[in-house]
Amino acid sequence: MIDMENELRFARKISFKPLLGSIFLGVAVGVVIISIFPNEPLMSILCGTVAFLIDSMLIYPWSLKHFYGGWKITAKGIYYIDDGTWNKKVKLIYLPFLQQDKFIPLSEIQAFSIIDGVNLMNSHNIAGGTLNRPINRPEHLLIVETRQGQVTLNLSWNYKGEAVSDKKINQILAILKNSSR
Repeated sequence: MIDMENELRFARKISFKPLLGSIFLGVAVGVVIISIFPNEPLMSILCGTVAFLIDSMLIYPWSLKHFYGGWKITAKGIYYIDDGTWNKKVKLIYLPFLQQDKFIPLSEIQAFSIIDGVNLMNSHNIAGGTLNRPINRPEHLLIVETRQGQVTLNLSWNYKGEAVSDKKINQILAILKNSSR
């Protein structure tokens, strides 16, 4: 078991990088358009704005789970960022400093499973199936069932961007199994 001050962290919390990337893309598109059509500054501004909006409101929210989704587990429970709807994802991109952790006490977890992308590793309740593996690292997901619903957490990498070892996965399993007794 881990101490109260110790925690296991996974995935990165969202920062200003997606918003800054979208702004940079919008500016780059605007510069390219103004260099092609120097007499059309309005078209340049419009194209840059459209590129910014497409990137920040469509592309980043769609891929948010692959790059962000920070969460942690402690002796008390699981803390995670709720990005369950499109609006919540867009809000996280535009206002990342307002993100608040949701808390699941270990005592409220009814069932859990860890999916490694191909096999179901551990389960009290079978949820999920075969997933497509990403090229750069194996995909591990922790699926937690509570009375409020199901939460899927990415277990593939830690908050530093490094692949998670089997030792860390086994630590999580031990914490969750001890809490279900």
